[in-house]
Amino acid sequence: MSRGHKQSSRRWISFRVSVMQLEVYIQTLGFKSFLETGELLPEVAPRWKTGIPEFDNECYLLGAISSLRELERYAVNRGQSLDLRSVKFCLELAQTMEEALMQFNFRNSSLRVRFDGVKYTVKKLESLVYEIDLARQRDPSAILTEEKVPAGDDELPADPSSASDAPPALNLEIIGVIKLGYDDFDERREQVMKQSRDVVKAAKNAIYALHRSDEKRADEQLQLCAQKANGIYASFAAASPTLRIGFFSGALEELAEALAYRAFRIDGKLLSMEEMQDISGLEFPLLLAEYLGGLMDLTGEVGRLAVRTASRGRRGKECIEDCLACVQAVYDSVSLLPFLPGSLGKKMSPLKGTLGKIEQVLYELALLSQGVSLKPSEDADE
Repeated sequence: MSRGHKQSSRRWISFRVSVMQLEVYIQTLGFKSFLETGELLPEVAPRWKTGIPEFDNECYLLGAISSLRELERYAVNRGQSLDLRSVKFCLELAQTMEEALMQFNFRNSSLRVRFDGVKYTVKKLESLVYEIDLARQRDPSAILTEEKVPAGDDELPADPSSASDAPPALNLEIIGVIKLGYDDFDERREQVMKQSRDVVKAAKNAIYALHRSDEKRADEQLQLCAQKANGIYASFAAASPTLRIGFFSGALEELAEALAYRAFRIDGKLLSMEEMQDISGLEFPLLLAEYLGGLMDLTGEVGRLAVRTASRGRRGKECIEDCLACVQAVYDSVSLLPFLPGSLGKKMSPLKGTLGKIEQVLYELALLSQGVSLKPSEDADE
């Protein structure tokens, strides 16, 4: 790996650590603000932000939802004193948070998973209110002296939702600003997904052309891939690391696979990361995960080539052996890595399966070359 790619990987790891720290900070700050003022959504100092709006917004919402879980624990502890007023206040705050978050379209993201847990927090608080109220009615003498809710008796009336001068439990203005930014990001994300499909389609067409030995069409499709990818990067991904990964990164894996397959079919070699970058036509660097993903996916196409070549009998043995050497080289190299980023670990099992399949093809070819039938004879059955 080049020094530039190593530095890029280190910066990305450092960035992810900063994002996790920001989420924990917002969670802690939110619960502290609740205990002091009754508000769960505090302002975050600029020095704690990453400067990337979609990351900052996501971290803020994740931290706020985590604060809500701390609020649930607080309500349980207040329930030990049968403090119905405090628990009701927590319930109203959680319900307001749930209603605000329902305006978002989280899709299948980590926020969606966290948001699904908010309804369970609301349900838990509703149960607490019911049980505490029932206990107070059955035995009024068991009610302990109620402590003040976080905002204080001088600031918060007995029923926060019934007074017009009550301080807001949630800063809905912050939620509104985040939603506007989230909707804008979601629209750009849709555009990236839509345009990335063109990259995937062109890459698959290039591989299909190479299977038919149509090098001219393959090169045309690879050039189209690079043009589409450069356009997506310049318009969207260059300014947003979030749009750089995900669907667009998957499309670049397809491009890397097509480039690697072209090099194997035409030049009979595996491309290094630097060589692939040079011939790709991309105006931005490939990520290591994209290169490795394309190389591991390459073995599937090489395996299909080996199976198809087996129909030529002994004349295709040399080609099949080249296919085996290619897959073996990829498998051996990837196996030496201490860690496979992203979802690359899931590709190891199909890769090993392809290796075994080609070995089986060579075994059967060796038997057939000696006149040995692979089907059991009728005499053996008798």
